[in-house]
Amino acid sequence: MSELELAQQIAGEIVERNTEPVLRFALEKGEPGIFESKVGGTPYLPRDMAWPVDSKDKGMGLLAQVDCAALEGLPDFPHTGLLQFFFGVHDLFGADFHDPTVQKDFRVLYHEAADRSVTAEEVLAKKAQTSQPDEQEYYTPIFENSRIIFTGLTIQHINSYDFRAWDQFLARWNELHGTDLKTQWDYYQATKINKEFPASKEKAPFHQLGGYPYFTQEDPRIGASELADLDVLLFQLDSDMQDRKDLVLWGDCGVCNFFINREALRRRDFSRVCYNWDCC
Repeated sequence: MSELELAQQIAGEIVERNTEPVLRFALEKGEPGIFESKVGGTPYLPRDMAWPVDSKDKGMGLLAQVDCAALEGLPDFPHTGLLQFFFGVHDLFGADFHDPTVQKDFRVLYHEAADRSVTAEEVLAKKAQTSQPDEQEYYTPIFENSRIIFTGLTIQHINSYDFRAWDQFLARWNELHGTDLKTQWDYYQATKINKEFPASKEKAPFHQLGGYPYFTQEDPRIGASELADLDVLLFQLDSDMQDRKDLVLWGDCGVCNFFINREALRRRDFSRVCYNWDCC
């Protein structure tokens, strides 16, 4: 067996034994109601909650809202209420790449139950009361408000983007070769092999909850021990174009991910979530 064949065997075994349920979704242009799953648009807010603001006291934008009744097949996710993701409307879309879990310019909110008597007009009045950035300072990845259309629960195999795939691969490679390679790049320099993991059969856009993430650069949890326990892909929103018009665009056709620790997810504690986006 050649070194390439051995690498492919190890990678194939890792892919086969690492699986997670995933709920994918598509986007449909439109203006959903305040209780619906959506990207952009007007969120639900309880009557006693103000519009979320960023670290400069500027109103944030709604990135996405999920009606959790659709998540019944995802273990540990909430199955009632609304899960929301807000972002700061500046040039980094609320991300802090040095400290990606501090929710000063983004916010993850969970409402266990929604008051169905709240109206869109009430919510928009709260937004009008917040300080808004000047037009030249307003940046958003959302070009069209859209409904989230869930396309069904499936099982996803781990891919080479997830840092855990490479952790397992290197552990097995080092065991068989008596080496101590620490990173994917150490391995590439030592072997010159770069076709280990099977090509993904999944097609873009990669919109999903659960499962394994996709990146255009690299997993932010690589080499960052303080992020390694954020083991659940809470939400992922890819760039999306329909009829040659952008619905969502992260920089140069990038993708956005939110990660959370599974035990925190079970407790419905969304205070520590990693928010990351990258682009080509």
